[in-house]
Amino acid sequence: MKNIIPLVVAVVLGLVAVFAVSRTISGKKDSLEQYVDVVAASRMLEEGEALAEGFVNPRSVAVSSLPKQHIKWSNRSMVLGQKLIHSVAKGDYILLSDVGGVTLSKGNIIGDGEWGVPVSFSDNTLVKMLQPGDEIAIIGTYKLQETVKRGKDVDAGTDVIQRTVTTVIFPRVRILELTSSGVLLSLPPQQALALTAIQQQADLFPLLRKTNDTKAMNRMDGGIYESTTLTELAEGLNQVKIPAVPSEIKE
Repeated sequence: MKNIIPLVVAVVLGLVAVFAVSRTISGKKDSLEQYVDVVAASRMLEEGEALAEGFVNPRSVAVSSLPKQHIKWSNRSMVLGQKLIHSVAKGDYILLSDVGGVTLSKGNIIGDGEWGVPVSFSDNTLVKMLQPGDEIAIIGTYKLQETVKRGKDVDAGTDVIQRTVTTVIFPRVRILELTSSGVLLSLPPQQALALTAIQQQADLFPLLRKTNDTKAMNRMDGGIYESTTLTELAEGLNQVKIPAVPSEIKE
C-alpha cells in the first residue's frame, strides 16, 4: 500500500502538469488568433420580426471560425430594419441568408477601406458550383517576355523570347457575390488595382479552398508552371505500349 501512494501522487501530478501545459499552449494560440466582431441576436428573434438596434449585439469570433455570409458589426446598419425569414436563437449569428429575399446594397458588404472587384474566369465550370462566402485561390496563365543574349561575348546581340507560364495570383480570397460572368471580391486598393489589370492580360482560373483554412497562404509556395514541366514529367519513364489485342475484361 505504501508503494502505491507515491505512484498515485506521481500520476496526479503528471496529469496536472499536462493540463497546465495544454492551457498555456491554448492561451498562446488564442492570443495569436485574430478576432472579428460580428452581428448576433441579443434575444430570441422570431420569423418576420424586423431587426432593430436593441435586437442585436456584437459577438467576437476567431477569423478561422467565421461563418459564411457573416455580417461585421461595423456593417450592422445594412440589416437593421430588415425582416427575418426564419427565427434566430439568442446568441446565434445573424447571417445575410437570415434576411434573404431583400435587396441589399453591394456597397454594404465591401470591407472597410477595400474596393469591390468583379473577376471573370476563362473557365466557369467551378464558378457554377460556388456560393457567397466560399474561399478560392486564383491562378493565372500569361505570356512572359524575356531578353536573352545570343552568346557570351560582350558584343553579342539579344533576342526576345516568349514563355507561357502559370502561377498563383491570389492564394486565398473570399467570394462576396456571384456575378453573371464570375465573382465579386473585396480587396485593398492596390490589390484591387493589380487584379483589374492582370485579368486583362492573363487567363484566370479559380481553385476551391477549404473555408477558413490558414495554410498555404504564401503565393510563392505554388511555384510556377511552364511547358518544360511536362517534358520533365516524362523523363526517365518507360514508354507504354498497347498490344494489338488488348486484354479482355474479366467479370
